[in-house]
Amino acid sequence: MSSKRGVLFIAGAAVLYPCAASAQQFEPTTGPLVAPAPAPTLAPTVQPDTYTELSDPTAIKAGRVSGFMGWAFNMPLGSARDFTANISPLGFELQFSGWITPNISVGVSGEWATYVDDRERATVTVDDTSITATQYNAMQTTSARLIAHYAFLSSGPVRPYVGPHVGVSWTTFDSEAADLVQSDTQVSVNFGAEAGMEIPFGLYAPVGLVNLRYSVSPAAEFRNTVTNVQALALLLGIGF
Repeated sequence: MSSKRGVLFIAGAAVLYPCAASAQQFEPTTGPLVAPAPAPTLAPTVQPDTYTELSDPTAIKAGRVSGFMGWAFNMPLGSARDFTANISPLGFELQFSGWITPNISVGVSGEWATYVDDRERATVTVDDTSITATQYNAMQTTSARLIAHYAFLSSGPVRPYVGPHVGVSWTTFDSEAADLVQSDTQVSVNFGAEAGMEIPFGLYAPVGLVNLRYSVSPAAEFRNTVTNVQALALLLGIGF
């Protein structure tokens, strides 16, 4: 009888021990509840503004207004060269442009140039009078133009462009030989084409300009010597 009780005691202990252990494992704690720490989050990656940070800050933008002033060297061509053959270093120009797109601009320019030439001693005949003397010829041109430029590059260390121009010019001719003085002023349409480049020196620095222009004034005539005024001008300017 006692042996049966021992067996039953051992069997009951074997059944109750796992249950007690399981109950002790899930016994609630008496301390305060602590919330689990949140999982770490990564800061969002900030993408650079490709327009303002990655592009050239000196690039041409639509709406930009640029202005230049410069010294012009003018070489007469055609019949004008027969009147004053020397290249004129006495030229000055102002121009202002507004950029419609990063590649296209329209604007205005004003130019003044003086040509001077001391000719060799020759015989000059006017009407029925002939004089043999050293001849002094001078020509002054003033032009107002509308200009349009197409820039091949809107950014970079050099921004080349080409474009046409059209306007009006006033040309004053003056020829002197001894006491014989002949002078006249002609007004003409002026047109042609030009090519050049802008050279930005920095974000807040000035912009250099090199411009080569061909122009013709077909109605600018002077007696039987000049049938039109053609010129090739090199402008070296600085602006913004």
